Amino acid sequence: MMKTILSLFLMLCMLNASTAVVKAQTTDTLSVGMELKVNSPFVVNIGMSQISSEGFKGLPTDTASFRLYRYEDVVCLLARDDSRKGWYYSVFDMNKDKDFSDDYHYYFTRNQVYENRSFAPQRYNDIWVYPDMYLNGTAKRGIGLIIGSRIAFDEFVPTISFHTLCVGSFDYKGKNYYICSAYKKTKFAITDSIPANDDDLTKMLNNKDFLRDIKSPILCDNLIFRYHDMDFSRQQCKISITPQAVETLPINPYEGFCAPDISVKDINGKKVTLGKGYTLLDFWGTWCKPCIALIPKLVEIHKHYPSLNIVSIASEGSMDDLPKLKQLINEHNMDWTHVCQLSKDETSVANSFNINSFPTTILIDSSGKILYRASGSDKADKLKAKLKEIYGE
Repeated sequence: MMKTILSLFLMLCMLNASTAVVKAQTTDTLSVGMELKVNSPFVVNIGMSQISSEGFKGLPTDTASFRLYRYEDVVCLLARDDSRKGWYYSVFDMNKDKDFSDDYHYYFTRNQVYENRSFAPQRYNDIWVYPDMYLNGTAKRGIGLIIGSRIAFDEFVPTISFHTLCVGSFDYKGKNYYICSAYKKTKFAITDSIPANDDDLTKMLNNKDFLRDIKSPILCDNLIFRYHDMDFSRQQCKISITPQAVETLPINPYEGFCAPDISVKDINGKKVTLGKGYTLLDFWGTWCKPCIALIPKLVEIHKHYPSLNIVSIASEGSMDDLPKLKQLINEHNMDWTHVCQLSKDETSVANSFNINSFPTTILIDSSGKILYRASGSDKADKLKAKLKEIYGE
């Protein structure tokens, strides 16, 4: 009887503990309405190649009054409008039925192309697209793209622009946030404010530490945001929001998260350990001039904070660069731990930390949590300020 009561008591305790964890991990899922940013800082202009019209429907009867162009599986009809003198139109076979009669027609004149007219965008699969018209083989926007007149139709050559930025806003627990989905849905950002000015928006989004790979969560206001998918048919983006807690903090190579494990040997064959205190990871390369420019500042930091464990991880094209690496280490008195790995190694530490810009420095505390991450040799003052804060100076 006592065993039965004890078993029930233990089961109840386990249930309560499990419930507590579930409460700590409560996740809300939202569908956020998204709008295409037509004046996007991320627009890719693609030239199209001429193709045969065989098998297509909805074409003008006069074969001399049109041409067909293709980029991958996007097919465009460029034609004269016989009902209005001086007018042209372009059509994209959006539903891939090889029939242009059921697709939207963009009408324009030569003057409108000269005046840099913007065409209304149209959805195509998982991207948005609208046509640019190139005249006399030169881009109407003056960006200098030259396309041979061999494929031109009445001196026009169609191109398509892939808009890779959508923006949406949402409220969560009384606060407004913005989500930006960029680079054909491969990156996203969460912010509580967004510039109205296109130039300022471009600067913000081009910040290498701002846009995040959609596979990685974003930490903002002690909330963990995750990107799930983008439904262009409804113009909605699905995200989830989880309160930050010990139980919910994932392994992720960005500020506020737990750093990935490091299992590597230094250039002398000794196993690298992060130590019990703070560790500064320095991702660099002997080929990188900004990385070389950062070295004196790292030497200064090493002298000022001798207890700080510095690990420099060089990404090199070949192990033949190892002598050059050792020479630089000696010349600059880089008296700390050094690792050399191939840049093409998918299992490298740089790859596990999503390093795509050099130099990048990452500061990790004794619990494995990332306290600081920045790219560029001009961020040394920011790093020093963070160290002063940590060491109470």
